[in-house]
Amino acid sequence: MNNFQNNSARYKDEIDLRDLFITLWKRKTVIICLTLVFAIITAMVSMFVITPVYDSKLNIVISMPEEYSTRFGQYKLPITTNEQYINLITSNDVLINTIQDMEYDNQKITLEKLKKRILVVGSDVKANTIQNSFEVIVSADNPEESLKLAESLYENYIEFLDVMTKERAISYFINYFNVQNKSLANGLKNTKELLKKNEKLLAETSPTIANGQGNIEIQTQMTNVSNYVIPVDTANPNYIKIENDIVANKQQIYNIENSIEMNGQYLTELEIEEEAISKYYETGRAEKLESSVISVVETSVYLPSPPVAPTRKTSPSNTFNTLIGAVIGGAIGVMIALIKEYWIKKA
Repeated sequence: MNNFQNNSARYKDEIDLRDLFITLWKRKTVIICLTLVFAIITAMVSMFVITPVYDSKLNIVISMPEEYSTRFGQYKLPITTNEQYINLITSNDVLINTIQDMEYDNQKITLEKLKKRILVVGSDVKANTIQNSFEVIVSADNPEESLKLAESLYENYIEFLDVMTKERAISYFINYFNVQNKSLANGLKNTKELLKKNEKLLAETSPTIANGQGNIEIQTQMTNVSNYVIPVDTANPNYIKIENDIVANKQQIYNIENSIEMNGQYLTELEIEEEAISKYYETGRAEKLESSVISVVETSVYLPSPPVAPTRKTSPSNTFNTLIGAVIGGAIGVMIALIKEYWIKKA
């Protein structure tokens, strides 16, 4: 009995599937037409309505050191990792300058919209190695704009890094030498006061002791026998020590004054550099900042090869969109066929 019921259920399932196939075959024209219509519509939309996207790539190598030697001394850079440096390519200053250079409308191309056009991708590196190669993908509506945007972005990025490191180095050394000069000035004041005390003490100290009570025996060369004795004054060791202290004080004063003078020369040079940076900002980057303080960016960030204009669009994919449209059209056609066959007829 159970076998008979199972066979009957299986037979009914087969009949249902057969009926379903017959129903779809009867409505094949509707299904095929809707599939073609939706495929054509999505293809037309993909080709003529959706704005195309073209990508240009920047392969940027960054190998910034932790410390950099300058004529003013060692400067420890404020950023410690290459990843932090590459992330600055989407900083507000870089984006604002890029928008200006590209002559974009600020109302249409905002900072957020431009930032969405930039994608930073790290290169594959082995474990326990420092990553210093990064790929930056820049998107635009056409190949020429994509290439120009990538070039402008990179130039503004390098300029931003260069100005940032120089500005912070100048500020660091100005503060460093001012603090050092204050410390030297206090040391100079204390040393001069000590010199005065030693000079006063020297004036009050007798250069000799014994007041002629000391004697030196004079011997003949032939017999080594003392012939006569000369009374002499003995040098006062305290007096000699004070004299040596005075010499050391004067030498220390000379060294301190020389250091203060040298720091003053450095500060004068740094103030000129600081004025150059102020002028750079006041003129709106009209001219490239010329500074001899630090030039680490010029040798530590570079492009192994220049970017090129893309030869084909990245998105949308006409083939993929057409296939999606065909699938949607076919599915709608199947639904319409089933509704007409099982719902409308029964109604």
